[in-house]
Amino acid sequence: MVDRPFKNQIKKQMKILITILTAIAISTSAFSQDSDSTLPKIVNDTLFSTSGYKIVEGQEIKIGTGAMPDGDFKFIRRNSASLFNYTSTNGYQNQANAANAFPRSQAGLKYKIKAVEKRGNKKRGYVYYAKIGAGLINYEIDVENAISSGELNVPDEFKPKSKTTPVVVEVKQQVSVADELTKLKKLFDDGVLTKEEYEAQKKKLLEKN
Repeated sequence: MVDRPFKNQIKKQMKILITILTAIAISTSAFSQDSDSTLPKIVNDTLFSTSGYKIVEGQEIKIGTGAMPDGDFKFIRRNSASLFNYTSTNGYQNQANAANAFPRSQAGLKYKIKAVEKRGNKKRGYVYYAKIGAGLINYEIDVENAISSGELNVPDEFKPKSKTTPVVVEVKQQVSVADELTKLKKLFDDGVLTKEEYEAQKKKLLEKN
């Protein structure tokens, strides 16, 4: 017969073991949500873009150039849930919610990342954001689109590679010999060329043809 203290000790050890296994299962599940090989993803608070560029809280990033026609930013905007978000049915300066765009005056400046975030669902897909700002007004960067449009400045190795090779077309201007001879004759008639010079140039043109 097993004595009571020994049974209690076994129960206590079993509880500890179950607690440890539960903690491992939870952490593994949380890690596996975004830890597969597909990009973009967030792993341990680090956002990996499709091109492999990493963004983490506290990191300093450089703003690129706005993609909007007026130079404002299309993919860096105020969060729609922000108290400072501008909404209007008529739009702002003939563009709906243009007031929420990150202003063009910020191009080339540096900001520190406040947070990274993944939004969406499995059915509709996910969008990955990085939050920046100063004081109470914060802006969110749609990381994938901001990188591909040049609104977020990243090293060349992380810029999207062009899918097509540009085709260089060499255009050669074709000038007829007859036109050249006409020009040459006019120079001779105007006294610019001597007869000898005229004949020599004429011979060269005919030989080229």
